[in-house]
Amino acid sequence: MKHFAIPSNQQTLLRFAFIAGPFLLVLSALSFSLGIGLIPPGITSYVEGIFGCYALLLFVPVYLSLAARLSLTNRTLGTIATVTGLMGSVTGFSLELFRVIEFGLRQHGAGDAVWQSFYSNPNAEFMMVALMGPLFPITSLLLGIGFWRAHTLPRWVSAALMAAGIGFPLAQVLELEWALKVTYPLACVLWFAALSFIGVKYVGRSNESGVQVSRPQMEAVEG
Repeated sequence: MKHFAIPSNQQTLLRFAFIAGPFLLVLSALSFSLGIGLIPPGITSYVEGIFGCYALLLFVPVYLSLAARLSLTNRTLGTIATVTGLMGSVTGFSLELFRVIEFGLRQHGAGDAVWQSFYSNPNAEFMMVALMGPLFPITSLLLGIGFWRAHTLPRWVSAALMAAGIGFPLAQVLELEWALKVTYPLACVLWFAALSFIGVKYVGRSNESGVQVSRPQMEAVEG
């Protein structure tokens, strides 16, 4: 069976995504926590949205790469993570962009009454897309569980992915006030610690997927 080797230039770009993506997400969370660019009623920020857009774009290759790595030891969970990671990251990007769009529309006359009406009763067409947003943190949780069981990454990395996957939606989905100030930035820091470690330590370092897999594991997956 032939193996496709990722070109070195793409490996470099992928390592960059593993570091820059979560770092920009940290900046996104910090901008909100510090009150930079807040939009009334103060539960979001257009600066947060700008950093978040670039971060979520970079999470697309990060999640797809991690899902591929997980598929070597758990094909089913890896496949699920591939789908949820792609859908969650792309939807997350659109929701981050919406913050920037809201800021722009406010500058062109769309006042508080419009946004209060929208957020209190969003239309079904918007919700059909927005409800895929939680797949972003769910993917991190799935990956953390998968790598914890597979023992192919350090335990603390798996734990960080799981903790971030739980802490992030407490703020961004449930919009708990304390979570917006605590678990939101903490989740982003955990992602940065875990993913930048993976990018530096594993991406393009051992084999095409950056993971050491024993023959019994491979036979179990292929079987």
